[in-house]
Amino acid sequence: MFEEEKYKNSAVSNDLKNVNKSGHKDSGISAFIDQVHSIDGLHFIAASMQIFLGTSVVALSLLNSINPLWLATIMTVFGSITTMIGLYFMYRTVTNSGAFDSLLHKAIKRVISSQN
Repeated sequence: MFEEEKYKNSAVSNDLKNVNKSGHKDSGISAFIDQVHSIDGLHFIAASMQIFLGTSVVALSLLNSINPLWLATIMTVFGSITTMIGLYFMYRTVTNSGAFDSLLHKAIKRVISSQN
């Protein structure tokens, strides 16, 4: 009937997936570097930097570090919008990465595809 996906990215061949199967366990840093080299890792870093920079601009504006009031107001608005977009981008990156593919979600996918 329904055949579950073996891998999230079917464009990668099986030979390339077997390359990393060595006898030693990866350290936390190397696992982080492997995740960063994926597209989702880069998107996650970009979203977190966007959130950090937007929040920093808002904080600088609220601390009166930006002298002309009209410029501080404009920077606060743009910083708030940037922070909101960064949060949304991070949410989309985390939900599309496959981290939330639990047994329940797979069962729901099977039921929906068997009804069709």
